[in-house]
This record gives sequence, C-alpha cells and structure tokens, in this order.
Amino acid sequence: MKNVMKEKQIEQDLKTRTCVLQIFKSCDNIGVSLIQRKCRCGYFSASRVLENLIEDGLVQRGKKVSGISKML
Repeated sequence: MKNVMKEKQIEQDLKTRTCVLQIFKSCDNIGVSLIQRKCRCGYFSASRVLENLIEDGLVQRGKKVSGISKML
C-alpha cells in the first residue's frame, strides 16, 4: 500500500515539476503558494518540487525560509 502511495506522490511531483518548468522563466519569482495556484497542486507537492529545484540549482533560495525564491 505504501509503495502505491509513493508512486502516486512521485507521479504528482513530476507533473508539478514539468508545469513549473513550463510556466516560470528565468528571473521569475517563485514560491510554494504560487506553484500551488499556477500548477493546481497541493502544498506538500509544491514544497517538495521547490526544494528539489533548489537542490538541482535551477532556483535560488530566498533570503527567508518562507520567502520568495528566484528562478535561475
């Protein structure tokens, strides 16, 4: 059961990541709530995708933890 839930979570995150990369361009401000609104996803999916983009070097972390980040 956990594997099925994990697969759905990964599938949703991939859709959200694809959406983010299509919608947001270089130098755009980006945040969890903005991802939620533009990509129509939940908070946790948006948060995981934003953290993954930061780790991959595609987004520069904002000055505050809950702040707005910037696409590179």
